[in-house]
Amino acid sequence: MLYIHCFDLRGWRYIEVRERRTKEDYAEFMKNVADRYPEAEIIRVLQDNLNTHTYCSFYERFEPEEAKKLCEKFEFHYTPKKASWLNMAEIEFSALSKQCLDQR
Repeated sequence: MLYIHCFDLRGWRYIEVRERRTKEDYAEFMKNVADRYPEAEIIRVLQDNLNTHTYCSFYERFEPEEAKKLCEKFEFHYTPKKASWLNMAEIEFSALSKQCLDQR
């Protein structure tokens, strides 16, 4: 199962849970993110080094014209290879609990 999410500096969160962890699923998620920020020139993405997290995923899922637009829209930054993806998940759960779960 794939759990993917994003958040911006305003605290906005977008989450999807998918059955698989494929390049196509990743590309569709990233397109949904791009569609939510049509005015953004560049969307900077911090992500782990999973083999599906590449620009090639866009070309495997979409037509070349659309894939190129997505490649130009995103700027990828990767966590160090020895860093755990759990660190990012723990940070998200901490923010979620502080903003939502401790309220009635």
